[in-house]
Amino acid sequence: MLTREDTAATETILDKRNLHALGVLLPVRLTAISFFAGRHALGRAGEGMRFLRTRAFEPGQDNPRDIDRFSPPGELRVNEWEAETQASIMIYADVSASMQFVPKAALANLTLLQLTYSLWRASDRVRTTLFSAAGRDLIARRNLKGQLEESMSALGNGELAVSVDPLSVLSDRARRRHRVRDDLIFMVSDFCSMEADTAGADPAGWRDVLRKLPCDFVPAIISFELDASQLGSIRLWDAEQQRHRMTLLTRGRIAAINARERERVHGLQQLFRRLGLDCLLLRQEHDVYPELIKLARWRRRRCA
Repeated sequence: MLTREDTAATETILDKRNLHALGVLLPVRLTAISFFAGRHALGRAGEGMRFLRTRAFEPGQDNPRDIDRFSPPGELRVNEWEAETQASIMIYADVSASMQFVPKAALANLTLLQLTYSLWRASDRVRTTLFSAAGRDLIARRNLKGQLEESMSALGNGELAVSVDPLSVLSDRARRRHRVRDDLIFMVSDFCSMEADTAGADPAGWRDVLRKLPCDFVPAIISFELDASQLGSIRLWDAEQQRHRMTLLTRGRIAAINARERERVHGLQQLFRRLGLDCLLLRQEHDVYPELIKLARWRRRRCA
């Protein structure tokens, strides 16, 4: 339960005007989400130990050096300490042109901010890499406020760029050695570059890369569904072909677009299931927090 002081503190971190500028209308849920069972002993960032409990000394089992010198007379006691653990999580966020479609952009931005906030509050260290064919932009700040502010600034200043195959991004991560070892990798993307005739849709290629990754991988598929009432002509910028296009939306065309998108996403889900991966499918902003909670429960139940 957030107190008035907690709410005031979070308002300084998450400015509603900045969120609206990114198309995010729903508030970020100010709660922690843990994807690891038993990894967060202290519930705060930093490394160290804290007192856990005291118990009777067991001869032959305990080291005599661990005996508390302030034990009561005739009753030797041993103090036990609890080590703080902190997971390192990388979030790859696709910022290519296909992700700038307004419904997908708002959904992806909310997903990225919700993951960053909730994981950091669960004492995990979160880093973010924005990727497209134009390059990679790593965001790794020392505190939550700095991480969120830099993430929102980078998302707000994004330029339209050609998409890049997510498999190549993971392959590059698996090939290079990094100073920080990741415990979990999220990828927020529409995975539009993974068509059936490309290497990105090859299960064998994915298995080879996932085998080389030193951690778990969770794809978060960003999708959409056009409203049947959105009729008429619209002008779209095709970043892949670098030109504007006029599109007439009719009821039949909207139904065909939605059916094609559902078919594409279903193929992605089948691929990730064959690979044994946990997968998130997000179509609306209302789906983000419930789906993250559901995924966290599944993972903790398996690890417990």
